[in-house]
Amino acid sequence: MHYLRPIVLATLVGFITAASAEEAASADAGESDSNQVIHYVELEPTFVTNYGVSEKGRLKYVKADITVMVHSEDAEAATRYHLPALRNTLVMLLSRQDDATVSTASGREVIKAEAMAELREVMKSEVGEAYIQDLMFTNFLVQR
Repeated sequence: MHYLRPIVLATLVGFITAASAEEAASADAGESDSNQVIHYVELEPTFVTNYGVSEKGRLKYVKADITVMVHSEDAEAATRYHLPALRNTLVMLLSRQDDATVSTASGREVIKAEAMAELREVMKSEVGEAYIQDLMFTNFLVQR
């Protein structure tokens, strides 16, 4: 009966080692998930800019509230720090739009895609990483 002891002990040690490895792996995965917490950064104040001239000679305006999504506290801090450059980029983008683009849902999707690309480029040039994961228009109004 003594000859079974080492086998049971070795099996038990192997089980404990495997269980510990699984727990460590799940703990590491949990840590990486906690680093992937979503942070929303509202780009305040509200964007209001003209985008053209109406047939009657009046300026046309777009008003938008924009929020970006990032995945870390570092990304949020960098986004807030570079807010003036990001706002400038968005004002310039919104001001070069036309009626067809700002008036339709598909046009606003085009604006969103352009804005994401331009904001990510600004962040990449400023801090070396794009950081911005998504962009949302939380309000979008047009005055003609």
